[in-house]
Amino acid sequence: MSLLSPDAAPAGAAPAGCFAHCDGGIVTIGNRRLVRRWKLTEQGLVPLSLALDGAEFLAGAPAEGPGMEPAGWRTFPAPLTRTGAPALHAVLEYALPGIGRIVRHFAVAADTPAVTVERLSSAPESVPASGSGTSAGPTGLEVDPGNGSGCTVEREAACESFRADTPHLRLREYRFADQTDCHDNLLTLIETRLAVNEPLRLRGVLFGVENVLTRSGVLLLKLAPLPERRPLPDEVDFEWDTERFFLHGDRYPWAVIGYSGGIEGATRELQRYQRDLRRFRSGCDGVALSNTWGDRNRDQALNENFMLGEIAIAAELGIDVCQIDDGWQAGVTVNSSRAAEAGGGVWEGYHSANPGFWQVHPERFPHGLDPLVRRGRELGVGLGLWFSPDSSDDFANIDKDLETVCRFEREFVVGWIKIYGVKSRTRRGEANLRRFFEQAMERTGGRLVFDLDVTAEIRPGYFGMPEFGTLFVENRYSDWHCWWPSATFRNLWQLSRAIPPVRLRFECLNPERNREKYRNDPLAPCLYPMDWIFFSVMAASPLIWCELGSLSERCRNDLKRIIPLWRKYREELYSGVTLPVGPCPDGTTTSGFLAVPPDGSFCHLLLLRDLDPESEHEFRLPFSPADGRCELLAGTGGWEAAGGTRVRCSLPGERSYLWLRFSRN
Repeated sequence: MSLLSPDAAPAGAAPAGCFAHCDGGIVTIGNRRLVRRWKLTEQGLVPLSLALDGAEFLAGAPAEGPGMEPAGWRTFPAPLTRTGAPALHAVLEYALPGIGRIVRHFAVAADTPAVTVERLSSAPESVPASGSGTSAGPTGLEVDPGNGSGCTVEREAACESFRADTPHLRLREYRFADQTDCHDNLLTLIETRLAVNEPLRLRGVLFGVENVLTRSGVLLLKLAPLPERRPLPDEVDFEWDTERFFLHGDRYPWAVIGYSGGIEGATRELQRYQRDLRRFRSGCDGVALSNTWGDRNRDQALNENFMLGEIAIAAELGIDVCQIDDGWQAGVTVNSSRAAEAGGGVWEGYHSANPGFWQVHPERFPHGLDPLVRRGRELGVGLGLWFSPDSSDDFANIDKDLETVCRFEREFVVGWIKIYGVKSRTRRGEANLRRFFEQAMERTGGRLVFDLDVTAEIRPGYFGMPEFGTLFVENRYSDWHCWWPSATFRNLWQLSRAIPPVRLRFECLNPERNREKYRNDPLAPCLYPMDWIFFSVMAASPLIWCELGSLSERCRNDLKRIIPLWRKYREELYSGVTLPVGPCPDGTTTSGFLAVPPDGSFCHLLLLRDLDPESEHEFRLPFSPADGRCELLAGTGGWEAAGGTRVRCSLPGERSYLWLRFSRN
């Protein structure tokens, strides 16, 4: 199973501007923005050129004489991934002395300066001797406070090597953290000079190397779990030997992405590339979804009447999908409120514990889910479910699980599935999990959207399987005194440096619960209006994580004010890139997002003032505000042109927000 589409599109044509050819042992792949060239030799593929918008990034490499002829070469058009943008693919086969047959699969889409590469090999891979990637850290078992293997390593392989045309290079290391149940600094950017006397060897999934004189560079993205979650470890991912830099470890696909314009340009191209991996689908992606689990009642209230009430309130508020979390099914997990009476519940091995585990709970939903489906259809509210693929024995029951989720879609018209409890311990387990998602998408015609949880255990993470849906980022509960609206806003703002916000599911809880736990805290949730909280995550895929029936009239009115407006403009918000603006939020800032479509004809500026002592700040737009017009869509405050492309915005009160739409004349 692979990331890149393996088969040609029926009657497909290559996207405009994409090309791939192999002549005299010289391999060339690119599009109108990025062109890469290699020479095939007995040492492998020697990089000759990497040109972004006509500007060469690499130092010259000797290219005299013909290269080695490949054993095979073919090109074909197909989507980049099974859910991706149209792309041109090329498969190169060659043999190296002492190594043997190597097959590499390349792909390039039309408008993003990126080439994706994947190794295809018939050679057997190393297998863990006894298990797995480590699961040290959170387990995903939600225990209320007060309640009480060795691996072999494949020979290191340099899948990319570069010698830049300047010694003045900046390394930008994107250091991610998943297992968000115990991590709350989810992305840290570390900038380092690549010095001629200081070698570096680093682990990670994303690195940027930038020419400090031109502010252009390349991003090296490994489409893999974070290093500590991989079943087989890579001792090094990025290496600088004082003359060249390398990307190591080709068990997973990778992409080389060109960019210009410094860190803002890097953010633009990273977001565009991920939108090529999974194309945005209106009505499926970027929807507002409710889930009751955030109130920490777990499954105590779940039954037919309760969920019918939730669906009715969701329709009243403008929420797109009502999702039922753990407890709709007949089987009992360790997180259930009934776990103790059921002997502790289970967290894998579901089928052996109860062959009917994934049937609908007969007492809670005596008529099945049909009444919920009918009521949702009448009111325009979709249905979502929680599901946990059985991790036992490397997902040996994946075919049963596949039939289950297809039945959800077929019988209950379920379109959104939260995936939880995954323990991807081995390469075999990874392959089975990927097969589960691939075949579920294929058998349902791509109608399913999976939320892949990154909160605990051993999971694909931010970049392991990006083509299958949204990332459920964090479990935060006011019951545990670990949720602050400003902190959630901060995590979204930081991750948007590397990930399109629409790929991220971020939560709004009921801010009026658990006031006593935040006594004398100036950032207490209860001090924030509910529309401010929704506004802080509406650039992402919003999650209203509470029992809707428990929201006060004030909270409901706040949501009625902001959600319909967001629905009106969300196609525009999600049409292009979403850049973080202002300082990193910390509860004392005015920060936000700038959403810009591909043609740059308009932009949305979303600003949130927290406990910032200053009411006015300047921000830069993609065009002069004097050359167009501005609409104030929501919030309080105003704006004025500040010269060039700058705009000065004022937000008069603390915990206020401002939504401006600028358009060109």
